[in-house]
Amino acid sequence: MPSWSERRLPIPPRASTRYRYTRRRWHVLFAIIDAVGAWLFALGRYLFGSRQLVPLDEVRSILLMQLDHLGDALFTTAMLPALRERFPHARLEVLAAPWNQAVFAAHEVDAIHVWATNRFQRGGNWRWPIELVAWAWKLRQKRFDLAIDVRGELPQAALIWLAGCRRRVGWSDGGGAFLLTDVLQHQPGVHELDARRELLRILDVSPNILGQIRPRWPINDRDRRAVQTTIDSPDDGAGPLVVVHVGAGTLAKRWTLAHLQELLGRLIVELNARVVLVGSADERAWADQITQGRVWPQVVDRVGQLTLGELAALCERAAVFVGADSGPAHLAAAVACPVVALFSGTNHVAQWRPVGSLVRVLKHEVACSPCHRQACPWADHPCMTGIRPEQVLAAVRELIVEPAVLEEPRAIPIRLAPLVSLGER
Repeated sequence: MPSWSERRLPIPPRASTRYRYTRRRWHVLFAIIDAVGAWLFALGRYLFGSRQLVPLDEVRSILLMQLDHLGDALFTTAMLPALRERFPHARLEVLAAPWNQAVFAAHEVDAIHVWATNRFQRGGNWRWPIELVAWAWKLRQKRFDLAIDVRGELPQAALIWLAGCRRRVGWSDGGGAFLLTDVLQHQPGVHELDARRELLRILDVSPNILGQIRPRWPINDRDRRAVQTTIDSPDDGAGPLVVVHVGAGTLAKRWTLAHLQELLGRLIVELNARVVLVGSADERAWADQITQGRVWPQVVDRVGQLTLGELAALCERAAVFVGADSGPAHLAAAVACPVVALFSGTNHVAQWRPVGSLVRVLKHEVACSPCHRQACPWADHPCMTGIRPEQVLAAVRELIVEPAVLEEPRAIPIRLAPLVSLGER
C-alpha cells in the first residue's frame, strides 16, 4: 500500500496554462475551437467590417449570467451594487438557475430569467444545448447593450453572442474568447471575489468601489421571526448557538458520519452548546443517519425546513457556523457569522474560501488534491477523515471567545483569515 505522499489520482497534467481544465483533451479541443473561431471571425471582419462597440457610458441594459450553484451566486451578488453605481441608468437583469434564483431574488435586480435545464444541473441533462439556442432567441428580443459571463466558458459565450448582446465580457480560459468583445485571462489561485473585481475593473468601475465589494445577504424581519422559535426553544440549553451544516454540494466535500456525530456530542458536553442542524431537503436522509432517528438533547434538526433567507437569519444570531466547503458556509460569512469551513481536496482553498476575518478554514493535505471530483475514489476519503472533530472543536472555541466577536458589530470584514492546514497523514 503506497503512503499518502505517494498516492495520487490518475489525473493528466495540464497541457498549458491557457485553459483552466484539468484534462489534456479539453485543452486540445478548446485550442482547436478557438483557433478556428478566431480565424472565421477575423475573416468576417475583413469581409463585412467590424461592429462598433457601444460606449460604456451609453449602456442602458445589462445581462449578468450566473448559472452555477449557491456559493458562486453569493460571490456574484457582490457585483450588484458596483454595477448599479457604474451604470445608474441601466436596467440590470440576471440569467439564473432554479438552484440560485433565491439568491438574486433577495437583492435589487430588475428581472430574473430562470434557465431550468442548463449544463450545471446536477445529475446531467443533455437537452441543455437545445435550451441554449432557445434562450438565446428569447434574450435576443431584449437587445442587451452589455452581457457579463461570470464563469467564462464556451457555452455561455455562445449564448450571449447568439443573443446579440452588443458588448460581451468574460474569461478566455474556458474557451470561446473569440465570441467576446472584452476578454480577461484568469490567473490560477485567484479568489473568486477578486476575479469578480477584475470583471468590474474592465468596466471602469471606481477603485474605491472595487475595494468595498463583498458578498451580502439582506435579512428581513419575516425571516427573523420565522427562526425565532428555533433560537428560543426552552430545551436548547444555555450555551452558545452553533449552526452545523450536515451535508455538502457533492459527496467528495461531505464530512464523515462518525466525525459529525462525535462533534455534536462534544459541542453539547464540552460547550453546553445549542446546536441547530441545517441542510437541503436532499440531505434529509443523511441527517437521519447522523441522529440515528433519535431526538438529541440541545439539538434541533431543521434540515430541509429553512429557506435561504431563514438560514441567513439563523446564522445572524449564531455564535459559530460549522460546515463543509459549500454554499451555506458562504451564506453564513455573508451575514458576518463566524465560520469554521471544512475543505476537502476537491478545490483550491485560496480560490473558494469564505470571505471574512472571522473565518477558520481546516484542510487535511493529501497528495491527490485538487481533484475536482464529485465523489472520492478512495474508500477512506482521506482528505475529510483527516479533519478530526477535536480540531473542529478547537476552532469553534477560538471563534466563540474571539474578542472581535464580542466587541465589534456584525459588519462584513474584507480581510481574509489565514488557512489552518492540518498537514499530511
